[in-house]
This record gives sequence, structure tokens and C-alpha cells, in this order.
Amino acid sequence: MLAAHPAQAIRMSGPEIRQAPQQVQGATRILVVDDSPVIRLLLEDVLSAVGYEVRVAEDGASALSMMSARRPDIILTDLNMPHMDGFALLAAIRACPAFADLPVVIISSEDAEAKQARGRAEGVAGWIVKPFEPAELIEALWRLEV
Repeated sequence: MLAAHPAQAIRMSGPEIRQAPQQVQGATRILVVDDSPVIRLLLEDVLSAVGYEVRVAEDGASALSMMSARRPDIILTDLNMPHMDGFALLAAIRACPAFADLPVVIISSEDAEAKQARGRAEGVAGWIVKPFEPAELIEALWRLEV
């Protein structure tokens, strides 16, 4: 399920899901942040297959380093990671004027309403619960217009 901004839940299943696009327009840069190598590879494969330019980081600290070298257009991050979790990464992004407007989508197995409410309060653009179908992810990005 994706919680869209502002505080709106979008159900990501059923007949409203379109087929994943063959190719996106332009080279949108996505930074995937997840401590799981399997999830990083899955997201990189799915997103690259439809034309997104994808970079991956294993935690928030690595993501911040990568962002300083090249600004992504959107960040997809897990919550539970070593060194710097997803909420700490979100706070660091929002505290930096150069990145304050950057859309951040949480992709996590965490689905507690309290955590999602915290994410919305801290400015996440969306929330996708693992496990998810690849078409759900692409649909969520379409809804965010990336």
C-alpha cells in the first residue's frame, strides 16, 4: 500500500493497476537504499528495465555520500537499516536545503499506522509495504509523476 502525500492512502492492488510501462520517458535518477542485497538487486532490475537510472546504497550514511556526488530525482528507502535507518536518512535529507524538496518513498515490511503517520508528518511522498508486486512500484512512481 502506498500512502501518498498529503496523508492519503492509495490501494495498490486490484483492477486499477495498469501494466508496467515498456519504457519511462527521460532518465529519472532513483536512489535505492536498503540493507538487503536481494531487495537492492530486485529494485535495481525492475526499475532499470523500464528505463530509470538506478543507483543503490546499503544504508542511509552511504546514501548521503552518494547524494552529494549526484542528486537523485527520488529516493526509495527501507526503514530498518544499520548505521542510519530510514527515518534518520529522511531527517538528514529534510535538514539539507539542497535536498529538502527531494521525494522520498518508504519501502518497508513495517506497516504500522503509527510509523506511516510519522513518515507522513516528516514528509514522505509515499509508503509501499513489502512484499509488493513490481507493477505496484511502477504504479506508485507514476502517481508521483516520476
